[in-house]
Amino acid sequence: MPAKMKIRSAYATLPSAERKVADFILENPERAMHMVINEIADAAGVSVPSVTRLARKLGYKGFLEFRVALASGAAITAETHKLSPIEDADSDEAVVEKLYLASIRALEDTYRALDKQKVCELARIIAGADRVFICGGGGSALHAEDVTFQLNVLGVQAIAITSQTVLNMYKSRFCEKDVFVGLSRAGRNKQLTEAVRQAKKQGSVCAFMSNYVNAQGAQSSDYFFCTSRVDDMKKILGKESNNAMIALTNLLVLLVARNLNRRIEDEPEMNP
Repeated sequence: MPAKMKIRSAYATLPSAERKVADFILENPERAMHMVINEIADAAGVSVPSVTRLARKLGYKGFLEFRVALASGAAITAETHKLSPIEDADSDEAVVEKLYLASIRALEDTYRALDKQKVCELARIIAGADRVFICGGGGSALHAEDVTFQLNVLGVQAIAITSQTVLNMYKSRFCEKDVFVGLSRAGRNKQLTEAVRQAKKQGSVCAFMSNYVNAQGAQSSDYFFCTSRVDDMKKILGKESNNAMIALTNLLVLLVARNLNRRIEDEPEMNP
């Protein structure tokens, strides 16, 4: 996963000092990759340990490995558009442009981080599973229901779990022939994290999707896919975006259809 995407993914959970380091690196990526740790700390106005803590929080052994990741990813993560956040003074037309460009970048970042072999492998497992549980709460509940519907249209026995009551009904019945897919934009749903652990313990194949690179549910999953978020959605609406996650689940359903040699026909119109 590109280092800059890791920073964006973890950004909302960073304490003030580490966030200052993240801000500096995101705003000056080419400069940062050539700086030593003391220089970055001085430029961000923080202590050297704050830079080290950020690197380790993103999964690197230390600053040097983090800097190498920034440099090695520079060529492939060159952004098509330079983005600036939505401001109160922006016109509606400017907001339209900024949000669409941010959404495009989120899709590009997610694509760069995507393990294509893993997502294809998961699709094959879903196509052959006895049951597929799609679990999502809060803002991910409707998404879980939509994915469940698409899989059922393909002939896959899919069950949406969108409440604690439904989860309690099934959590003792997960088995080796099941697939459990957890959807959590923020990655901090404790009930979902526990459900993944329970399903894994009982032999189910588990997958987890989140905008947060350090999501706890990822640790218990066989497959973890980190999707990129649109920061302005979080700042203005107070919730994580799911554009990239929807694109990823659409891809997964399409791959399942290919494995089943099926096509989703147009939905029949309801009689008035």
